[in-house]
Amino acid sequence: MATIFYSMSGEGRGHATRVKAIVEDLRLRHRVVLFAPEQAYSLLEPVFSGTDVEIRRIDGITFRYRRDGRVGYVRSLLGSLKWFSGLGRQLEELRPVFLMERPDLVLTDFDPVLPRAADRMGVPYASIDHQHFLTSFPLEGLPFRLRLRASVMVPFVKAFHWRQKMTIISSFYRPPSHARLPEGVRAVGVLLGEDIRAKVPRDDGFLLAYLRRDPPQTVLDALAGSGREVRIYGPTRSDRVGNLWFRPVDRATFVDDLACCHALVTTAGNQLVGEAIHLGKPVLALPEPGNWEQRINGFHLERMGAGMSVRMESFDRSALSRFLGDIDRFRSIASRQEVCGNEDVSRIVEELLARLPSRRSAQGKGIPSIAAGAK
Repeated sequence: MATIFYSMSGEGRGHATRVKAIVEDLRLRHRVVLFAPEQAYSLLEPVFSGTDVEIRRIDGITFRYRRDGRVGYVRSLLGSLKWFSGLGRQLEELRPVFLMERPDLVLTDFDPVLPRAADRMGVPYASIDHQHFLTSFPLEGLPFRLRLRASVMVPFVKAFHWRQKMTIISSFYRPPSHARLPEGVRAVGVLLGEDIRAKVPRDDGFLLAYLRRDPPQTVLDALAGSGREVRIYGPTRSDRVGNLWFRPVDRATFVDDLACCHALVTTAGNQLVGEAIHLGKPVLALPEPGNWEQRINGFHLERMGAGMSVRMESFDRSALSRFLGDIDRFRSIASRQEVCGNEDVSRIVEELLARLPSRRSAQGKGIPSIAAGAK
């Protein structure tokens, strides 16, 4: 049994959902300690409270959003600079934790704190996230504007951490078969929780929507004109207006609805798009304004043929009508996709642990450094 420290970003539900899916498997063989900031902590603490999985709070980077739903880059940058000014304190606070508990391996899902602490203490770490597709997947197939934006984002992704022994990229789409990934990089499918894998999908005719807290009124108007019941998660309200049913965010209820909806209308996060495709659900992706990663996800969704992508600010009844008019083709393609990456990640992590020198038998003070060969 190994001791694994596992950290994640606190921005967005996809990181916490991905981590939970992996931990469900790892905890069967290893001791797992989670380090989670912000939203991720609030999502995972009730799940693992009272179990053999420990969860501890850390400070994380938080994005600031403008009133129109776009990421406020200036405010986010200023907040990040303030966060980085306290990074040294966080690393010092983690030092005695590493010395006392002697983790064998650190895993991270786009968190900059724990990998730096691991590097200081000579503990190997591996990255498991979606964002590193920007540094490893070929970008030549993207439209010019998306390719330009992607190239701008690459240095920021690399800045989170850069000495990992393995980079595991979880994505609902894969690089072209002819593409050669860099050494130490593995591409796997989406990491699915038992709640998703246990579902038998059916079609009860309603549309399911997952939106940000304050979606544009034009989006709600378009959904209202669909002629179908629409169950909406995300906005902070619980009521029913015509055919729009606003429901409080609850993972279990949402997964039940995902399994039996006619189609999913959602922001273009990798995790949820992948979960829907696993269940054979057509996806209408609405990338958030200014979120270029989601724009790229939407591009790949359309290239796959499992759905359609429309910029949120351009979404209207006409766009929804085009999506619904082609939904049989989308469903046929989605139902044939194999997007689950759980077994691949489990195998890769076990292989990584098997290659590490024994740390429990090390003598002397501190943790011996084995990071010299890390990438």
